[in-house]
Amino acid sequence: MLGGLRKLVERGVIGDSVPALVRWGKPLPRSVIRGIQADGFRKVVRYAARHQKFFARRLAESGIDPARVREPQDLGAIFTTPEDLLSLAADDFLCRKPQAVFETTGTSGGPKRVYFDYQELDFAGRYEAAAFYENGMRPGDRVVCAFDAGYWISSWVTFLACRQIGVFCSAVGKPHPREVYERVGRYGYNVIVADPTWLVSLSEIAEKEGTFPVKLIFAAGDRMTDVYRGYVQSVWEAPVILGYGSTEMGGGLGMECVRRDGIHVDEFNFLVEILGADAEGYGELVVTTLSRRTMPLIRYRVRDVTRLIEEPCACGATLRRIARIKGRRDEMVVMGAGNMYPEIFENVLHDVEGISDNWQVGVRQEGTHDILQFRIELSNGSTPAAVEAAVGRNLSARYPDVWANRQCGMYRLEFRFLPAGTLAQGRKPRRLVDERDT
Repeated sequence: MLGGLRKLVERGVIGDSVPALVRWGKPLPRSVIRGIQADGFRKVVRYAARHQKFFARRLAESGIDPARVREPQDLGAIFTTPEDLLSLAADDFLCRKPQAVFETTGTSGGPKRVYFDYQELDFAGRYEAAAFYENGMRPGDRVVCAFDAGYWISSWVTFLACRQIGVFCSAVGKPHPREVYERVGRYGYNVIVADPTWLVSLSEIAEKEGTFPVKLIFAAGDRMTDVYRGYVQSVWEAPVILGYGSTEMGGGLGMECVRRDGIHVDEFNFLVEILGADAEGYGELVVTTLSRRTMPLIRYRVRDVTRLIEEPCACGATLRRIARIKGRRDEMVVMGAGNMYPEIFENVLHDVEGISDNWQVGVRQEGTHDILQFRIELSNGSTPAAVEAAVGRNLSARYPDVWANRQCGMYRLEFRFLPAGTLAQGRKPRRLVDERDT
């Protein structure tokens, strides 16, 4: 019931340390990794069939014998969805008595609750520690983690990862960046872990008032544009490494390596699929947790859109990679402009001067016409005319097909300028909303 490398540790094949996991896990042949995943998938399917009411019910409804399941495709149309977690009682998913619960941010209809035991949290910390170690974190470093705490899982798993490596760690929740800035020098933090927008705010302070020696910066939570990453790196003169995960995944699904060319997936504990891939390979990410037993998730539809990167990574790691998240399946809007994702508008707006970080794009309908409405907060004395011109230039240059559809009259472009603070939202703002009648 434990992950592939953990079995080798318990059998004494490899040392019980983070460096040992990195040394043994990085160069394993793909055939060995595939074997670990196949074995883990068979076992979690049979375990959940015996202990999880939800999965057992779905198997019975589909007439599928769990003993005959060898790979995800053998389960046909059986998936676990965010709606399942929201609408059903915890008892439908729990396989044994839990010791901890965490919640999602609730951007898709309310918070989803995911349960763990202490061993599973320690285990998640061990593998996140391996990713930190591979990227250069070492004993003697001093880490400040500014992930939100409360009922969100990331801060706790990061703290446990730092404990595994033996580094000094302050997991401080998500205070105002000013509070952390005033302590970076005092406590000698040389590694910063936080979400992208918080890092930008911290960097704006540091750019004006001075920086401190920082070795590494790890970011996860929101999408981080190349512009944001470049800005943070230029201020601190340190690399920004991106991680990816969620509460449902138990913190982290994977992390970039020093090459920063895709997210290496923790294939010892997760099996990933891409559902409904398009011509470029982009589709919805589907995840099965291989090593969790308190509340395993079988073929969980994450709703994030990405693709598998098939080429080997230059870093030498044999773990498969996924591309940076393109958007959410439930955020994709099909309209006269084409298939719209928040990523499109991030790329259009990121270098437009005189607007705040708070913005939203709404898709409306008037009669038979679609309207793409930019909702923007002005700052620094910019004028609506200047912003409209800049957005038009960027949209036509960066997304000529989208612009061509406008020229053909397939949709109209509108702007709505709002007072500062109007668009401030929660931890994960809705950048793209479809407001048309169904």
